Amino acid sequence: MWDGPERTRLNAVVALQRPTVPFGLADVWRSEQAPLAALLVDRETAGPALESMTVWLARHWPGTVGLGLANVDVDGALAQAFRDLSVRRSLRLEVSNPRRRAALACGAGAGFETLIAVRRRKEWGRLKRRLMDCGRLDFDWSDGPAAVEDFLRLEAAGWKGVRGTALAADAKRASFARETLGGFAARGRLQIARLLLDGRPIAAGAVLRAGARAFYWKTGYDPAYAPFSPGLQLTLAMSRELEADSGLSLADSCADPNHPMIDRIWTQRIELADFALQTRPDATLRFRLANDARRAKALARRRVKDLVNGWRRRSANPRASAPPPAT
Repeated sequence: MWDGPERTRLNAVVALQRPTVPFGLADVWRSEQAPLAALLVDRETAGPALESMTVWLARHWPGTVGLGLANVDVDGALAQAFRDLSVRRSLRLEVSNPRRRAALACGAGAGFETLIAVRRRKEWGRLKRRLMDCGRLDFDWSDGPAAVEDFLRLEAAGWKGVRGTALAADAKRASFARETLGGFAARGRLQIARLLLDGRPIAAGAVLRAGARAFYWKTGYDPAYAPFSPGLQLTLAMSRELEADSGLSLADSCADPNHPMIDRIWTQRIELADFALQTRPDATLRFRLANDARRAKALARRRVKDLVNGWRRRSANPRASAPPPAT
């Protein structure tokens, strides 16, 4: 989306997926590796940019009845631009699947550790002391190629490597990660946090930066030190430095809701939801039916995912689901 026929200003870039059924919704595409969908909007021209999208869809994809965007920060400027456009053009806006993602407040007055339960802080301190008994413990930041390789190696060493979902488990995915992280590093927007034991990395996390936000993209640790929670120790050390960074206002965990580790450390929450905006004023009924079908499909997918995750937990710990012994 550009300003004027001379294209003097770029207002937005969006990657769209065609609907798979007639009179469906066009989705803003999201990579499997990304916590947010592929929509980049100039903050000052968000409204005109979104309106241009709806006009383009109605003209070029006439079978489309709506625009779908997942993982919208409901309190953000983009969400407000959607609401304003919905009112201005009398287009129906559906907001569904509300959820909350852990975040870290940064800047003056932030103090995440004071919000953590005292007993947890004591337990995590005890684990850190046990880890320090194994050698000298250090924390550092780096954006060099060696740090990127440390991160990829440690991510592949854990459960993601076992399941084959680690970045390094697939040649194309690994190439994507190296090129992407290298691009962020070249622009000063990458920080690899590392926890080192006697100079050897035992945990690493990739933090990406954009504007006043940081994104805790992915993390990994050496499973040999799992009893000491090295991933948690890395996150604690990293969080202290992120919240003291005057150039940041918020760090996004990029994690699923109710994450067992990060939710206990970062107590602030980002309110997320999926947005669907009607693109044709004469298609209200079809838009409503398309959204009903989409919600039913999403519910079925979540139930299947819950069943699979439950099966994995039982497989990993068969005694937890075994019947009690006969007496």
